[in-house]
Amino acid sequence: MSLWLAILLGLVQGLTEFLPVSSSGHLTLAAALFGGDVEADYMLFFVLLHFGTLISVVIAFWKDIVELITEFIGMCRDGFKIHRRPYRRFIVALIFSILPMFVMIFFKSKLEEVFSSTTAVGCFLLLTAALLFLSDRLPAGHKDMEKVSPLDGLIVGLFQCVALLPGVSRSGATMVGGLTRGFTRDFALRFAFIMSLPVVLGANILEVGDALTATTPNPVPVYCYIIGMAVASLSGILAIRLVRLVSRRGNFKPFSIYCAALGVVTIIVSLIH
Repeated sequence: MSLWLAILLGLVQGLTEFLPVSSSGHLTLAAALFGGDVEADYMLFFVLLHFGTLISVVIAFWKDIVELITEFIGMCRDGFKIHRRPYRRFIVALIFSILPMFVMIFFKSKLEEVFSSTTAVGCFLLLTAALLFLSDRLPAGHKDMEKVSPLDGLIVGLFQCVALLPGVSRSGATMVGGLTRGFTRDFALRFAFIMSLPVVLGANILEVGDALTATTPNPVPVYCYIIGMAVASLSGILAIRLVRLVSRRGNFKPFSIYCAALGVVTIIVSLIH
């Protein structure tokens, strides 16, 4: 792996992980473009890139995360009382949002088959475009952490399950899920990003073992690991700031058009080949 490829992949991972355009879809298309399975060839490198983007979320939502950890400890000490403690309601909703992901473990092999189809990626990019188009037209909600319920968390968690499909944006799907439950735009975004932390962290921890034991056909220099993670983290922070700005204005139209155009081009090229 060259230094420039490490920077490019770090940049793509950092931006597409948080911009509502689907990182999994772009990685699948990149594999088809390069004529191989890029993520499999550089498995450990991609696992570390994901850790880099997790760092982005921690930095961007540091105050919320510290408060959530503090309140979780207090909640355990107080016998799980949540009355009049907004962050404790937030924690309960987050726990319920994770539950649907455990069911998806049984569909892991089926989901992996979908990743090999660029036509499917194109179709799911169109779905992302439709979700973003819908998000701009949903009325402004009033729910925040003081009013969020376990049912809200569970339903947004179901939207996150849909985002396991390559081409469906995790941030886009979960933000739309929050908006359908009447979340304010700011809280929908905060919930969407923070709820991804335990899921993505757990998935990457499981992948570390496979990555370390896998035979890597293309050795990666140590400096590429470091620079790739740094680029993914920095570009991720910039992407989160951009999404926050766009979310406040309620204008995801450019991302919707991009996903629709990329989806159509992907489907056409797949059918031709």
